Amino acid sequence: MRKLGIYIHIPFCVKKCNYCDFYSLPHDSIVEASYINALCKHIKSEKHLYENYEVDTVYIGGGTPSVLSLESIKRIADTVRVCFNLAENMEFSIEQNPCTMTEEKLTLYKSVGINRLSIGAQSMNDDELKCLGRAHTSHMVKEKFQLARKCGFENISLDVMFGLPNQRLEDFQKTLDQVCLIAPEHISAYGLKIEENTNFGRIKETLCLPTDEQDYEMYSFLCDTLSKNGYEQYEISNFAKKGYSSRHNMKYWLCEEYVGFGSSAHSCFQGVRYFYENDIQKYISEEWEKICESLDDTISDETDKMDEYVMLRLRLSEGVDELEF
Repeated sequence: MRKLGIYIHIPFCVKKCNYCDFYSLPHDSIVEASYINALCKHIKSEKHLYENYEVDTVYIGGGTPSVLSLESIKRIADTVRVCFNLAENMEFSIEQNPCTMTEEKLTLYKSVGINRLSIGAQSMNDDELKCLGRAHTSHMVKEKFQLARKCGFENISLDVMFGLPNQRLEDFQKTLDQVCLIAPEHISAYGLKIEENTNFGRIKETLCLPTDEQDYEMYSFLCDTLSKNGYEQYEISNFAKKGYSSRHNMKYWLCEEYVGFGSSAHSCFQGVRYFYENDIQKYISEEWEKICESLDDTISDETDKMDEYVMLRLRLSEGVDELEF
């Protein structure tokens, strides 16, 4: 049976971070209920398309999925369980913001089969967190990480960022020292990119950003430090203890099949790449076909296939597999 990954987009946040250009809206419990209802109906309406697939990864991203109510999370998990053939060792991930993590939610996650958390720490420096527009503190990251451990999570990823305004190498070093002390199984580390349609994009000229040389120095330090602490770099921005690479994200880089549900969710299924528009009201109105757009139609041209394979595989440390190519 062929393998399939499922991505579910939750477009709600407590507040918009200054660097973020992902599709997200202010959280509203009434809109949440309508969106989750449409999301579950959408999944059920397409389940017949995936009868011959085994789902081995599910990823709930956003936005901030941890703002969802217990009822919403349970509905999503129950719908996934009913609609797909789930692998026995499925990786089931959900993104978390420390300020919306609670013991009650973490306990529910475990009970419905979620076995991997991705926590958006971004920095362990409170001044940097404030600059980024994050709603949590460094203490909260440590506190909620330990709470997740207490609730039985043994596969946790932390997101960190470098190349921040006014950030020096020694500042980033302190963040990495604290992250390594916490010892998550996986670390995603991203250099700050200023996107136009963000708060940072609108004030770009006023930001004191590191030079390219300083940026590279931080990245090199990152790779060396995490290697010394037992993390293998398997992709440009991703590091993991042995056996803890993100199986869902590997699908993207290996050109494997995945299906997305929700506003702005992307898919690559049976040689076609498509996505749903950033329009939550149309999604709630169940206009899924109207807001579904193809990125590049069927990937049939051999040159396009080769280009895509090489481009994505070059993100991985193992590079291009000549035989597979």
